[in-house]
Amino acid sequence: MANEIAGLVVIVTGASAGIGRATAVSLAKLGANVVVTGRRAERLTALVDDLADFPGRRLVVPGDIQDEQLAQELVNRAVAEFGRLDVLVNNAGLGHHSALAEMPLADVRTILDTNVIGLLAVTQTAVAHMKAQGSGQIINVSSIVGQRPFPHNGIYSASKTAVNFITRTLRMELRPYNITVSLVYPGLTATEFGQAKLGQSGGNRFGLQGIPAQRVGDAIVKAVRYGRTEVYVTLFDWLFTHINRLFPQSIDWILTRRS
Repeated sequence: MANEIAGLVVIVTGASAGIGRATAVSLAKLGANVVVTGRRAERLTALVDDLADFPGRRLVVPGDIQDEQLAQELVNRAVAEFGRLDVLVNNAGLGHHSALAEMPLADVRTILDTNVIGLLAVTQTAVAHMKAQGSGQIINVSSIVGQRPFPHNGIYSASKTAVNFITRTLRMELRPYNITVSLVYPGLTATEFGQAKLGQSGGNRFGLQGIPAQRVGDAIVKAVRYGRTEVYVTLFDWLFTHINRLFPQSIDWILTRRS
């Protein structure tokens, strides 16, 4: 049975662009009350202006997900404004492009603080409220590279693997509290993410454009509507990760030749 989205209170992290923005738009169109956060306050304000014609209310809480104080402020302000928190979409993330043997450890810490520690900090604060109200959903945006690393993306891939295991562990731990925990696995997506990554510049090695961010946003909305726990955005993403499990050496060879 499908869940009604209208009226839900949803936090979306990393909402100033790309997948986060697309998700906020999709949810707002369906009448959700959307709380958005990200580092670029002016973009969040512009997003809220764009959502003015849709039902529901908005709240902007700008900040960097690496700041643990933001986790408490974000969730507490959402609950103070709307009286509850139904869904947390952990989308904020940072990538990198450099060989592991040459990558500055400061960049490693930044990526892990953003993609793993920041995600967990917001989740812990959200879960405390969801337990008290007896329901909720956590949606963590991972990546297919969390299941199959690419050359020069090792720490980003490792961070998403950590997100996968954190999510699956939370799913078991929170089941008694009626809290659904979901993973969404986008593949290559046409966003600003590639330009914002740390390390060396350069596009993807296959010269592909990626799917529109809105397609990922719609997949996240389906995870909310149907309570799905493992969501691949495209059939190709599903096939790629499963073929990799059967033929890992062949995939290594293909990716190494294109690196």
